[in-house]
Amino acid sequence: MEKLRYNYNFWIWFNDKDSKIQEISTDDIMEKLENLTVEILGFWTIGEIQKWIYTHENWEKVTEYSVTINRKTEESSRELVDKFVKAVKSALNQESVLVSLTRERVQFA
Repeated sequence: MEKLRYNYNFWIWFNDKDSKIQEISTDDIMEKLENLTVEILGFWTIGEIQKWIYTHENWEKVTEYSVTINRKTEESSRELVDKFVKAVKSALNQESVLVSLTRERVQFA
């Protein structure tokens, strides 16, 4: 039986917004994210760490790591998402967190 679910994806980068380098160890970042997701989102999955390479506006090359967190839920909860994003930004000194919301039909087969 198909059910309609809200699918939230959060992209979280590891570099500090002010220094533009990774100030917190990867293990500590992952621990903070796991604790925040359990505390605020409850049910979630966390992806593998990804490596990004890009340039700033001045063409300075930057390497940065990130992770995605996914949450599927029956109800849309903008308040919960906002609370989670605010907590992540504060804990990791991030300027932003990319949030994607889709609605999808899912079923266990």
